[in-house]
Amino acid sequence: MSEREPRIVDAAALQRVGLQISGDPGIRGELRYENPAWIFGHRLKNCSVGAFTFFNAAGLTSAYRVQFGRYSQIGESSVIGPPEHPYDWFSNHPFAFTRPSLLPSMYVMPEFVRLAPEESDAPSFADETPNDTIIGHEAYVGVGCFVKRGVRIGDGAVVGARSVVTRDIPPYAIAVGSPARVVRLRFEDHIVERFLALEWWRYDLAPFKQRVDFANVEATLAFFEERKSLGELQPLRPDSYRITQSDAGLMLHQLDRPLYFA
Repeated sequence: MSEREPRIVDAAALQRVGLQISGDPGIRGELRYENPAWIFGHRLKNCSVGAFTFFNAAGLTSAYRVQFGRYSQIGESSVIGPPEHPYDWFSNHPFAFTRPSLLPSMYVMPEFVRLAPEESDAPSFADETPNDTIIGHEAYVGVGCFVKRGVRIGDGAVVGARSVVTRDIPPYAIAVGSPARVVRLRFEDHIVERFLALEWWRYDLAPFKQRVDFANVEATLAFFEERKSLGELQPLRPDSYRITQSDAGLMLHQLDRPLYFA
């Protein structure tokens, strides 16, 4: 995936290219996103965000190495994909397993430098553990949830408020509790199968918004199934960007293709 020449941007410039932020944008490492996305001031470290994904503007959500699909919705005060520690090592403290490039804020202390590992090209603990957490297209994570690193929440799934997700959630399932368990599907099996076959998030639905009633599930599903069979659905190809940090501020790099379904 190639990029155009990067440029320094502020909040107003980011909004013009489809990213809604507020205050401290909370971007750590890098952020990849499709236009539009709403992250406000939530803390996102090395994440990717699909088109039309939004975070509740209130509270503070933290996400680490998470791939958010298109149209996903994230409640406030959630923690998604936090780093793991090696519980079966001599010590699970970072001095035993981190590297300067992974946790630079700790290496500013000389006493920590004396004790902790030096930089190395050899695999680190972080390299050898599940890293990416997947939030599917049109998945919904409710307020105050915890999602364990490496978990996959399927397309169209719903996670109830205050749930603790420690294992994968199937597509279009509703899961609640601590630990979260599936209580039912959003729709009957045959409807879920049709949704998964359609993959409506791949397409530009805007030209048809006056012709459907989104509250009427089966009629709308049938309408878009027909449009797809007739070749009338056009791929959604949003402008996509990568944001990194520099001493001068946030740097915006435009990508040459979307994050998803390129």
